[in-house]
Amino acid sequence: MKVERPPVLLLFFLISIGFHCLQRLHADSGEFLKPVGAGWNDCCSKIVREAQACGDQRLAAYIQNWPLPDELGPTQSQVIASIDKKLLKPAWLEKSSEHLWTDFVQLRQQRAFYFFERAKDEIQKQRRIPVRDGMQSSNNSIRLLVRVLRENPDHKMSRRALGYVKHRDQWVWPNVARQLTQKKEYSPEEGWLRNGKKTIQSSPQTSSLLTGRLSAQTSDTTQQLFHSDHWHIRSTAGPPHTAALAKQLELTRFIWRQVFGGFVLTPVELSRRIVGQARPRPTSLFKVVLLANREEYIDSLQSLEPDIGKTLGIYWLPTQTAWFFSSQDLDSRTVEHEATHQLFAESWPTSPLAGSKHGMWALEAAACYMESLQKTDFGFTVGGRQSGRVPAARERLLDDNFFLPLRQLSKLGRSALQNQPELPKIYSQLSGLADFFMNGEGGRYRNAFIEYLVQLYRGTAEQETLWKLCRRSPEELDTEYKRYLSSP
Repeated sequence: MKVERPPVLLLFFLISIGFHCLQRLHADSGEFLKPVGAGWNDCCSKIVREAQACGDQRLAAYIQNWPLPDELGPTQSQVIASIDKKLLKPAWLEKSSEHLWTDFVQLRQQRAFYFFERAKDEIQKQRRIPVRDGMQSSNNSIRLLVRVLRENPDHKMSRRALGYVKHRDQWVWPNVARQLTQKKEYSPEEGWLRNGKKTIQSSPQTSSLLTGRLSAQTSDTTQQLFHSDHWHIRSTAGPPHTAALAKQLELTRFIWRQVFGGFVLTPVELSRRIVGQARPRPTSLFKVVLLANREEYIDSLQSLEPDIGKTLGIYWLPTQTAWFFSSQDLDSRTVEHEATHQLFAESWPTSPLAGSKHGMWALEAAACYMESLQKTDFGFTVGGRQSGRVPAARERLLDDNFFLPLRQLSKLGRSALQNQPELPKIYSQLSGLADFFMNGEGGRYRNAFIEYLVQLYRGTAEQETLWKLCRRSPEELDTEYKRYLSSP
């Protein structure tokens, strides 16, 4: 399928900008220095020197440190880039340095072009892989398209491919475009509102409203209904706590779509979107309940889950609802964990039996992996042997000599896993396994692990699916995992 390319004049412009990056590395090599990775310092050196000469050390450092950590090679964690709504000058930019900022933006446009061409090549490469010979994955393509938007937030084809739509002069999610079309406005404190109308109502029977069943106990707690871009939240915890939860949920979704890109879209879907043959559509809202305290949480869910008192949050699959309660114990990791379960289960039609007979460990491992989010200057990192529960997994393995072989672990369904006597230790190992499959061996098994999740949620996976995708025996993977956690 022919993919739309930038006009020749634009191509000429992109190749004509840049400073040292357009000098040939060798007179007879025919190669150009790319404005990424190791080539960045040479490409930006002139701008950096001019900024330093002007006394603008902040701009010089900003430009010099612009590339993401994984451009020089594999890192121990996944790099998640933030995407700006517009390419705007930073508020701290000195007026005398504005011409240098313009030069920097031109280099970023060249980087965007480079990443987009690589993304298109990767999509076509994956589409050419026969299904019988291996798996097609869009993980790397999505990673590259995000890089395009980091450099040029208004790149039409990348925005379209990643699920955005244009509403007037801004790129937004389809759900946001729908709300704006309906003349609604978004309030960070109260969600989507029409004409400033609040969505708070008083309920003398909070439990019946939240669960759909009558409750013997009544409460005078005010219930708030909060609609964010992708979540419908019922809350008795008060507006500030509800608004904070909505913000965390939306952020988790944004990051999840990068971390598990191969689950979100296939190479075929990406290709169709890039050329405009498929348009992203609005989606149904995910459901969340946020209760004022632990007592309300336990009272509302005790009849559904006898062990609810041992949890800090839960995604209840039968009603497709995530439950939380407001307290000092509700940190971002709990939200990230349960929201990840919800995103996997509801982002596209999945089997309600996923993980019920085998493979439940992988579903929990993926949710544990999302607990390892760390904020950075460029966005976030996910994973790494020093993040989340992975240090605990290392301790269990090296100090306690605790390890459940992958062959045995893969046989466990939902109930069998939850009834394991050493469940806390197993959860630590699951975090270690997730980090190994996502980041170990230079990310060698990332595509296989995400494809395994795809097949688990489709209901097509078998007990041996993962190691077949990895082209390793479970015993070989066990050995590699132990070596990964044991290394400094």
